[in-house]
Formats: sequence, C-alpha cells, structure tokens
Amino acid sequence: MVSDQHTQNVIGVDVGGTKTLAARVLLPLSGQDQAVASEASEPVHAEAPSVQDRELVGSSSHEEAVLTQIEHAVAALLDRSDRRVDAIGVGLAGFIGLDGIARSAPNAPGLIGVDVAAALTDRFGVPVVIDNDANCVAVAAQSMFGTPSSSILAVTLGTGIGGGIVLDGELYRGAHGFAGEPGHMVINPLGPECPCGQRGCWERYASGSGLGWLGRTAAAHGQAEAILARAGSLDRIDGEIVTELMEQGEAGAVRIFTEFAGYVALGLANLMLLFDPKVIVIGGGLAVLGEELTALVQADLLQRFPAASRDRDVQILSAPLGPEAGALGAALLAAKMLGRSGS
Repeated sequence: MVSDQHTQNVIGVDVGGTKTLAARVLLPLSGQDQAVASEASEPVHAEAPSVQDRELVGSSSHEEAVLTQIEHAVAALLDRSDRRVDAIGVGLAGFIGLDGIARSAPNAPGLIGVDVAAALTDRFGVPVVIDNDANCVAVAAQSMFGTPSSSILAVTLGTGIGGGIVLDGELYRGAHGFAGEPGHMVINPLGPECPCGQRGCWERYASGSGLGWLGRTAAAHGQAEAILARAGSLDRIDGEIVTELMEQGEAGAVRIFTEFAGYVALGLANLMLLFDPKVIVIGGGLAVLGEELTALVQADLLQRFPAASRDRDVQILSAPLGPEAGALGAALLAAKMLGRSGS
C-alpha cells in the first residue's frame, strides 16, 4: 500500500447501539494534535479534517459480533483505499478506563473487560486507541471550534447522556478515566428510578429515553392525546414520536419538548458552573434537531439560570459533522497517539 510522508491516514470508529460507523480521515502531519492551529483567544469554526470515506454496519451487543463488525468496517475502508492505515481509534459509550478497557458499555456489554485495542492491533498490525464516545465528540469539537487553550464541553444526548471535557485545550479524563458522565448527576432525588440504582438522574429527563418518559407521563395524565393516538398505546410512546409531532407543530408535543429542553438546560447550567466552558457542543442522536433544540436551551439558560449564564458568553452548538463527529474524534485521538509515540 502507498505511504505519504506528509499526511496520516487514520480510521475512527464509533460503536453505537444499533450501528457502527467507521470513517477514514486524512490528517496533515503538522496538525495531528489539533486541527486548529490558531493562537486566537476566541473560538473559530475551522475546516474539518478531511473525511475520505465511511462505512456503516449494524451493531450487536455480543463480544465476537461487535469485534467482527468493527473489523468488517475497517477492512471495507482499507479495501477501497490504496493508502496504508497508520492507526485506528474506537469510541464506545460507557466507562472506559485509562488502560482502554471498558468497565461498562451499554451499547456493547460483550466488550466489558475485553482488550479491544490488542485484538484490533493483532488483526490490522497498527496502533489502536479506545476511548469514551463522548470524549471523541469533544475532541472533534475542539478541532473545529476550539483554540489550543480553550475549554469545551461535549454532551451527547441519545438513549442516555454522555459527556466529554476539554479543559485548557486538553481532554480531561479524571483519576480513573471516567470523567464526563453527567447523565448520572441527580437533579431530583425523588425522581424516577435509573438503571444505575439512583433516582432522578439527569438522563432520566434529558435524554432520548427521557423525552419518551415525559411523553408517557403526560399521556398518562390525559395531556398528550395526539401523541397517544400516534403511538397507539402508552408503552409505545418514545422520543421519536414526541419529536415528530413537535416538528409538525402539535401543541402537546411542543409543550413536552419545551419541558425537555428545560431539563437539558438545568443540567448544562450545573456543568457551566463547574467548568466555565467557552463552548458547549450537543451531540448524539438528538443533535440532528440543531437550533430547534439549542435555541430553546439557550433561552432557558438565560431566563431560569442567571448564576450560570451571567457574564458568560457561552456558545451552545450542535456537534460538527452530526453522526460522524464520534468517528472523527476517534480518528483524531489515534493521530494524537501516534504523535506521542513518535511514529
């Protein structure tokens, strides 16, 4: 295969609950640590690293199936390229330790305790890095909206809520690698039970599943007749149905979505007080709503949480490249790994 002394050919993989996306990314050698080299103090919207190709495959929760799907996606990209791959990065939802081993992985429980990096290195013969998927989104956001010294929060709103933290230009992992799990901040100790064992976790209100719960709660109290009619039964109401009717302007769905945006703002207000970011990037499945969500959240922050928003010029943005953000961030982490190793 062809090698290029001026660029790195890296592959990023984002392992989701239903799909695994792999992207081949071409990066200049001088830009592997950050795609943005500006020394400006204000965030800038830089051109994204060049995504050359992508491969989407179905996901499974079983260890062998997940590894096979990752391998299939990577191999498909390599088969369509005449470039040698330099490194691979993989993003997984869950608690990923500093050693790259998953301690929890809701989308791929079969990978808990598995050395995925070693398995993929054996298969492809290149260095592999594994990280939390929201960390990957944060790295992608830093490459597009950040500066070498900026602070950025990435919050992924999907089935649950994940988070990635960039402080002073560096990804913050915490003492054990588990930093950035805001979905389990308790915002109501008397709230609904969470699978984690707590009550009233933020993700019970402000995730895709939380939006469905708000819809079911409203329907159970006779306040969402159109949503109930669309779903057919109470237990079939989910976030997608609420969002669909909200986009059609149905009054009950608009009210529920506005309440949902308020819960998103509540959690973000707490994070703003803790980390004082310049930019907050919303990723995950709900990021496709773009300004429909971010505008409501921004307005709610200003009206209801003055302590968090006072004297802070915080931008709230949708994740760059939408569903490709996680794969791009994983590729950037792979390139950073090469830079540290001197490869």
